[in-house]
Amino acid sequence: MNTRARTVASLLLAAALAGCAPPPSDAPPAAAVQAQPQPPAPALIDPARGGVRHGVWARAEAEREGQPIAWEYREDFSVAPPRRLPQLLVVSEARQIPYVGQNDPALQHDFDARERLLLTALGSEAELVAVLDWNQQHDWFFYADASVTQDRVVAALGDLRGRDVRVTLENDAQEFYATLKKRVGAQP
Repeated sequence: MNTRARTVASLLLAAALAGCAPPPSDAPPAAAVQAQPQPPAPALIDPARGGVRHGVWARAEAEREGQPIAWEYREDFSVAPPRRLPQLLVVSEARQIPYVGQNDPALQHDFDARERLLLTALGSEAELVAVLDWNQQHDWFFYADASVTQDRVVAALGDLRGRDVRVTLENDAQEFYATLKKRVGAQP
């Protein structure tokens, strides 16, 4: 497993374990906590983007290194593809403002536009299976057939001046997806 895959596996493990810690023992009993006015709940984020993303999507949120981490992933990928897609394609775009759980509509609009460019350019040769937001990372994870190349993906994104974008391809045999599903409590 290369360095990128190990980093992703580490993020997955941290996200899965973050919600498992017991509450601190010095926390006051629930009855002793006085009700405080709560800010309005943020609008729920639709991981399927209103049906734009193919398949059944879910969202998992946790914390890593004191910062929120959010995974949106396709729940039904293991049963949906009729063919084997051997390559894991990761497109990473650096965020200018670190992700701290905020839902910035303008930034999300930009990410959604780039995602649509990728989906259109890759067509039936790739399937989007997960999206990560953590710290200054926004990553798209695809499974792709052998015809997909880094040059093709970069060309699909167009003018990248002023943006920190990395494109990596590696043989994976769906190891990433199986690990992700186990870490978020679902079976692949």
